[in-house]
Amino acid sequence: MGTEKRMAWGEDNLKQPLLGLGRWSKSHPLDRVAITTILVLTLLIGGIIWSGDHTFPKVREFSWQNQQIGVEDIAFILTFNRAMDWESVTDNLKIQPPIPGKFSWSGRRLAYTLNQPAPYGQSFQVTLDQATAATHSSSGKWVKIQPFTGQFRSRDRALISLGIDGDENGRLVMHNLTQKTHQILTPPTLTVLDFKADLKRDRILFTAIDRGKQNQDLFEQKLYAVPLTSTTAQSDYQLLLENQDYQLLDFDITPNGAVLIVQQFSRQENEPVSLWELTDSAPRRLQHNADGQFLITPDGQTLVVSQNQGVAMVPLYGDAKSKPIDFWPKFDQILSFARDGSAALMAQNNPDSTRSLYLLSNQGQEQELLKVGGYVLDAAINPSTQTVYCLYTTFNRSQTSSFDLHISAIDLDTGKKQRLITIPKQSSGTLSLAPDGSALLYEEVTVTDKPSQSVVRDSVGQTVSESHVWLYPLQEANTISLKKKKPQKLLAGIQPLWLP
Repeated sequence: MGTEKRMAWGEDNLKQPLLGLGRWSKSHPLDRVAITTILVLTLLIGGIIWSGDHTFPKVREFSWQNQQIGVEDIAFILTFNRAMDWESVTDNLKIQPPIPGKFSWSGRRLAYTLNQPAPYGQSFQVTLDQATAATHSSSGKWVKIQPFTGQFRSRDRALISLGIDGDENGRLVMHNLTQKTHQILTPPTLTVLDFKADLKRDRILFTAIDRGKQNQDLFEQKLYAVPLTSTTAQSDYQLLLENQDYQLLDFDITPNGAVLIVQQFSRQENEPVSLWELTDSAPRRLQHNADGQFLITPDGQTLVVSQNQGVAMVPLYGDAKSKPIDFWPKFDQILSFARDGSAALMAQNNPDSTRSLYLLSNQGQEQELLKVGGYVLDAAINPSTQTVYCLYTTFNRSQTSSFDLHISAIDLDTGKKQRLITIPKQSSGTLSLAPDGSALLYEEVTVTDKPSQSVVRDSVGQTVSESHVWLYPLQEANTISLKKKKPQKLLAGIQPLWLP
């Protein structure tokens, strides 16, 4: 009896696997497929782990791929799909045409920072071949990258000027040297007085007066904006600021184009000249007054204001009781800044009736660059902060009450000066340095005191009857030691300004 029970108990247990197989045979077909797939994938993954990493290194992303870059674009990034041997990457990365720069990396990302802005009006190709991964394969060989080719281009070489001939007289004109195009931007109903471009290159801000009114006084000007894609259609330009209550004196825009500051004088009240921020709603008055010239610093956070007692730096949004961030009593004029904010160019009157140009570093160090018997009109620092270009006048002793206009280059390391251009019997003008440091723009002006069809005036109010814009080519690598270049006459116009 006991034996039979044990046999029965054993038979039942022996049947259990057969019952399990029965359930498997009766399971859903999809379950069988899923289990089989899992088993196959497990075997494949195990095989890959056993034999080593077979993924080829490659560039996953190039931050400038098919992009158009400008002066604000200072570095591109290559992102890889795996860790790389960075020495092999830096040895094999090529940029054509070459742009000097520095490498840095973190994780799977490589950054290439330009030493100076990419030359404008060019297309570039980035290639990477023969670079290897950080680890070798199971066979002991280094795994080479899949060949990579990237493309990008820089902005066109283009400028804005105030037209002087025919239908262009008193109107803004855009001249594209790369595309060889020429376009009028503003309507014939307005006479443009002053203009500036924002760094994004999407619009031009300009002041103008109504050409149809008899009163052509400077203080009747209004502030407008025109997109650079504009035609001459009436709807393409926008009125930003009227002049019923205030007279517009000057304006400036932050480097990122986000903030527009205007300088105004009230027509109704006996109040000081004030600064206002233009917003999408109503203009907002700032707490700091500015009787003289003002500029926004490259970081967009502070204002530099020339006053009777000197030049002050004040916070853009400080209150009236805020003390200046810095103050320089010896200077009376702020000309420009280095693009990175490391230095500023300022001028001062000397006791002997001369004027001096100074370079002032952000550490407070002063360096006198030039001393002249005339006026310092403008100055600019090249992108590599190695050279300063200055526009100034000197008294012409052979001509009674006459000045000559000059442009000189000053090497900041050696102090060596080289006069590049002299225009006899011209006492005013403008200077514009290309954003990539490749060339200067200036004008040669003829004025008249006789009745003229021209509505264009120079900085001292004289009627401009004729003017030509000239381009002076530069070579950033060693400007001072090179022989003088030959200027190129571009077009008829005045106040030429390179687009950023």
